[in-house]
Amino acid sequence: MRLILILALVVLAWATWKAWRWLLVWRVYAAPALAPPAISAKHIAALRQLRFAWDTRIESGGPVVDPWTPYGSESMAEDLGPIIGTRDLVAIARFHREVSTVLIEALEKCDLADGQYRLCHLDNARMEQRLRRDLAGLPTERIEAVVAQLPRLNPDSHFEFTDQHRRLLRELRFEWPDRRKMWIVARSGYPAPTMHFKRPFGDMTAFDIDMANILGRPSPPENQLDPVLERLYWEMWPALQTFVEHAAIRTGEANPDA
Repeated sequence: MRLILILALVVLAWATWKAWRWLLVWRVYAAPALAPPAISAKHIAALRQLRFAWDTRIESGGPVVDPWTPYGSESMAEDLGPIIGTRDLVAIARFHREVSTVLIEALEKCDLADGQYRLCHLDNARMEQRLRRDLAGLPTERIEAVVAQLPRLNPDSHFEFTDQHRRLLRELRFEWPDRRKMWIVARSGYPAPTMHFKRPFGDMTAFDIDMANILGRPSPPENQLDPVLERLYWEMWPALQTFVEHAAIRTGEANPDA
């Protein structure tokens, strides 16, 4: 009986400790915006591993850091542990927040030259597979219509990054979700940076108007989406992947500015 009681106390203590650690993790994720950290080689190494996806459920859809596999696998501790030297969940969560802050700052201030770039973490098959996963359960016609809008990498695993992509990324309102929508975006995955779905590029009622202003194009007719702007909007997915894999980011700066 005494042994059973001791074992029960051990199990209870372990469960309490785990619950406390998860509460600390939640507090890290729910905290207000962090000040940009001094960028280290570890931040850049993690940034190069980021994966992006397209969330189809909110507003007109848009790019997000993949909440299920933000750094390549479904275990963030396995992906980030070798980079920071620990698999402690609280430390991993804090570092993930730091990497997210570096990403948001870098999109605004760092640079990437025009050119064709080879992507290590994105190709046509992966984009289609990821999108179909999100659309599972919808009517087949609807799924095929959305998949047909995907940008095609040609040649596969390569993306032509242009000044238009650069200008749009600088204005893209990419952010850490607040606690009200954090788990809506994360679903069963990890909280991660996402686009401001309602106002992705500014304050207009239609995002394509903001895009046109940024690019110096005529405003699209009311209730009509300019096909060029629609294509560029979808290309924010591979453009983000290209940026994190190839952008010039210096270490040792709280506010990256290449």
